[in-house]
Amino acid sequence: MTELETQLLSALEQLQQDYGQRLTEWENAFEALQRMYERTSAENQQLTGRVEQLSTLVNGLSTQVQQFADLYRQNGR
Repeated sequence: MTELETQLLSALEQLQQDYGQRLTEWENAFEALQRMYERTSAENQQLTGRVEQLSTLVNGLSTQVQQFADLYRQNGR
């Protein structure tokens, strides 16, 4: 094998190694993003449920306040 062939082979092997490293890094980053998405999605579902509960409570309180206001107007006059 000539010196040029040896250098080219070495360069190719280095490129393959670099590509393998980059591929592994991208795969790891993708897996981390998937986990973050799944966690965020689950948290959003929990928050949506909590917001719905709070909305129901607020609506109930609003109804009670309206009823008290009506009673106050009726009894206060």
